[in-house]
Amino acid sequence: MSILDLLFFLVGLVLLVAGAEGLVRGATRLGRLAGLSPLVIGLTIVSFATTAPEASISIVAAADGRGGLAVGNVLGSNIFNTLVVAGAAAAIITIPVSNVTVRKDLPVLIVATSCVSLFAINKSIVAWEGALLLFALAGFITFSVVQSRKTARATRESRITRTRQEALIEMGIGLAMSTVGSALLVLGSRLFVDSASDIASALGVSELIIGLTIVSASTSAPELMTAVVAALRGETDLAIGNAVGASIINVLGVIGAAALVSGGGLDVPGDAVRFHFPVAISVGLFVLAIAVFGNRAGRSDGIFMLAFYGVYLSALIAISLNDDLLSSFSIVAFAVVLPLALIAAVTAIYIQWRRGGPRQLEVPFVDR
Repeated sequence: MSILDLLFFLVGLVLLVAGAEGLVRGATRLGRLAGLSPLVIGLTIVSFATTAPEASISIVAAADGRGGLAVGNVLGSNIFNTLVVAGAAAAIITIPVSNVTVRKDLPVLIVATSCVSLFAINKSIVAWEGALLLFALAGFITFSVVQSRKTARATRESRITRTRQEALIEMGIGLAMSTVGSALLVLGSRLFVDSASDIASALGVSELIIGLTIVSASTSAPELMTAVVAALRGETDLAIGNAVGASIINVLGVIGAAALVSGGGLDVPGDAVRFHFPVAISVGLFVLAIAVFGNRAGRSDGIFMLAFYGVYLSALIAISLNDDLLSSFSIVAFAVVLPLALIAAVTAIYIQWRRGGPRQLEVPFVDR
């Protein structure tokens, strides 16, 4: 591992963050100009833009035949988003959880991750499976937009009358920012993927581990900082919802696109099938249990999520040092963690139902 590899890694990360920021700001301007509601903008434009770094890295890696890095980036980002991003915000201040997140987004994330894990059992996700994942994502986005537009009113800004010249200027700025942001993402992803692979080879660890740790944490750093700052300011409305929405796009859109561009199929390491997919499903079930039980994530919940990620990270380090431990951790994930998470989710849903049924799941301020 050379100093140049580290330099390219950092430069690639900076370009990814800058590109994502430009894409988010530009796309949001265009969305508001089109009169879309905040909920629709967040669900579509912002969610796609914030997952752009993960998408860029995984698609480039898949095209280069580095399936371990592509899959590890998605799984690592989803686990990091759900546990660390949402957990850090909840540890600072209690976060109300959207009714939409409880009833739709979290269940969709769990089912989607489970389906992808089934596709990956033969250690490959082929093109038609990738196309099916993208089709499912399109259906999910379409349904969500249609449902949200029934209840969400257009923003005040979108109702302000603009002159034709003002509208054209706003559109030009949005297009310019989106274009520059996309270009930076493409360049940054190439530098990032190549340098990450070189670093993995130099350290003697697999690209899957690099994708699950360094790459996923780096690409999720903007979401983490945003969530922490929002929590400190008391702006907690969509902290968990945004993390879950981005994870859905990752598992359906990014893996689906990566499978399409990979040629003969996206190679999935056996480690991911035996250990990391069960952990990702368990994370979704535990967060669903937390969300259902009280429609909020408090400090104790946030600490639990952060501790969960700490244990998972410790397991990754142990596996990287001793491959023989993978079998033991896989057994624990399948036979202990996953069943406990399923029991916790089912129990929380049952208790909430006995307390008064679906109305207990409503969070009025979100569905506006």
